[in-house]
Amino acid sequence: MAAVACACLLLVPLAGCAADPKPAAPSSTPTATPVFASDEEALAAATEAYENYLSAYDAYWTGNATSKRDFLALSTGDAHEGEVESMAEWEEKGWTAVGSTTFDSMRLQSVSQSDSGQWVIRAYLCADSSRGDVVDASGASVAKSDRRLRLPLEVAFVTSSAESSDLKISESNVWTGTDFC
Repeated sequence: MAAVACACLLLVPLAGCAADPKPAAPSSTPTATPVFASDEEALAAATEAYENYLSAYDAYWTGNATSKRDFLALSTGDAHEGEVESMAEWEEKGWTAVGSTTFDSMRLQSVSQSDSGQWVIRAYLCADSSRGDVVDASGASVAKSDRRLRLPLEVAFVTSSAESSDLKISESNVWTGTDFC
């Protein structure tokens, strides 16, 4: 994520682009016993994973005890690579975050199993960075004053295996269609 995009989007991590939300096709029959007994359980697990992720994100960037390694351990794949790149840019520029990031309105898009056996949960949510800012080393805001403070996101979560219920964020994209926030 480019440094300007980071500042523009403020504290909303892992933002990308995606198409209008459309209902996902029904999941194929899994080859293993699902680790989530219902869609409600899958949504609850995704909600908890995203809460943990934002908590670690805020703690790392505000200097409150979370290590870079601990924060990065909550993501995988494209999301992880994007975080590594963004962190390097922010650190190079001396940027830090202040305040907190929240989300609401999470709803389930789909639950499926990948060819490798990982469970994949896709969800929509509204990320809210209205209680935070990005500042430079002198404490001056580097975020654009006209930035969107609430962003519609599509987030993908994956497990490490068919038997695991531990979720990591693998994708997070800003929804470019109708703003559902």
